[in-house]
Amino acid sequence: MAITKVRASSINLSGNTTYLNMPKGTTAQRPSSPVSGMIRENTTLNKIEVYNGTEWRALKENAPVVEYLILAGGGGGGGWGGGGGAGGLLISSFSFVSGTTYTVAVGSGGARATNNSYNNGSNGNNSSISGSGLTTIEAAGGGGGAGGTGQTNGLNGGSGGGATNAQYAPGGVGGIATPAGQGNNGGASSGISQYRGGGGGGGAGSAGSQGSSNVSGAGGYGGDGLQSNITGNNKYYAGGGGGHTDGRSGYGNASGVALGGSGIGGNGGNYQYNNAGTDGIRGSGGGGAYNYYGYDAGNGGDGTVIIKVPNSVTISVTGSPTLNPDGAVSGSKIYEFGTGGGTFTIS
Repeated sequence: MAITKVRASSINLSGNTTYLNMPKGTTAQRPSSPVSGMIRENTTLNKIEVYNGTEWRALKENAPVVEYLILAGGGGGGGWGGGGGAGGLLISSFSFVSGTTYTVAVGSGGARATNNSYNNGSNGNNSSISGSGLTTIEAAGGGGGAGGTGQTNGLNGGSGGGATNAQYAPGGVGGIATPAGQGNNGGASSGISQYRGGGGGGGAGSAGSQGSSNVSGAGGYGGDGLQSNITGNNKYYAGGGGGHTDGRSGYGNASGVALGGSGIGGNGGNYQYNNAGTDGIRGSGGGGAYNYYGYDAGNGGDGTVIIKVPNSVTISVTGSPTLNPDGAVSGSKIYEFGTGGGTFTIS
């Protein structure tokens, strides 16, 4: 059958509501003398390609990706003053390989200092996504709050823990956030004073503040967390824990406590009002307290890993993650993994 060549300055296909059948063939069947503007389907590469006058180039496709939020466990509050630092927070996306199984690990929050001790709070545990061909994406656990004599500085972590408010201790520096880009430093202590405030733990959005050394002896605020709407609902993640207050007043409310970052970090305790530190949530640091006198610090909040994929892909999961934790989101499937972790495979 003869093929008739039609030459026209333009062709209007606007009335066609079905399809345009593209010429197709293997790489070996490309025209021997191509000219700029030729377009065809390459059945070897399974791509639509265009000749640009020099070479054949595949048309760019918007391939589906995995969006993720990886949050490590927050640091525990210190036994004598320092608020725990927030767990490291990573929010981005990656291109998946069909059929590859990706492993999800979720870190638990760090434990508060116990047994009427001057001990530091424990660091939170790391969270990650790993798989063949993917450089492991890992968020670092938050730094524990400083405990007291001999342990004046907060621990390093995704965000650093706050410094101690131990009596006569020099002003400590907050724990340094490591690795860079996951969080912020914890606050320093108030220094030498009759009334002393512990430093606030660092948060994903800002550093913890320094404790006060005036008569209020107020603890430092925990650093703010960051908001994400990956689940379809804006939430804060990874706030720092508040430092412990030694005097009769503090920041934030009538109970005289230093607040944790963005409402999710643990609040610091208050020695004068017999307040214990409170636990952090969603990867936040626990509040610092005078654990030595029986006023417990707060535990760090557990981390989480959240993934979001288009409805157009097929995904299988293990580990019982929660599907669409804040309700269905148009065009997407969302899975939130808890501390048990799990796996996912996309095809």
